[in-house]
Amino acid sequence: MKTFNIPKLERIIKHYKLKSRKQIDTLILFCMAQKTLKEAIEVAAKSIDENDKIHFHQRRVEKLELDSFAERLVLCEDSLDSSNSFDEIYTIINSAKNEYITELTIYDVSQRIGAYKNIYSDKIYLQSGTKIGAENLLGSLGGKKFLLREDLPSPFQNPDFTLADIEDILFQYKEEFEYCVK
Repeated sequence: MKTFNIPKLERIIKHYKLKSRKQIDTLILFCMAQKTLKEAIEVAAKSIDENDKIHFHQRRVEKLELDSFAERLVLCEDSLDSSNSFDEIYTIINSAKNEYITELTIYDVSQRIGAYKNIYSDKIYLQSGTKIGAENLLGSLGGKKFLLREDLPSPFQNPDFTLADIEDILFQYKEEFEYCVK
């Protein structure tokens, strides 16, 4: 069993609270402001804001691929409309991907559509830098696709933090976590 440097973890979390705690993503707000689910799906999958600018997470995905992804997801509108959990939304979005759509894009689009429907994740999905941070803190994840709050050391148990905050901390401080294990 791992032993954690709790004071170091607490300093990281304090720093996050003071300096880094992010405001809600403007693209999520833009999705939430759409009049219909179809419009929210299109905006979310194309990863565009009100100025038609692509979100920086999807900057490496070709616009044509995002547009094609949006077309495929619009065909899933009925399934997305009847979904009742973030996991369902994520599964539907994952089923519409092609080889150019990354795990991060699937997660981001799921968050955007989930926010439109007022459905949020009850897990910490491991994609991109979040996965690296979790591995640096916890060691091998054995192929896990997500973590629960309970899987993390005590400083992460503060109910003041949302799972989105924890996901952000794991990403932002991924390099520092190597030094939080005794």
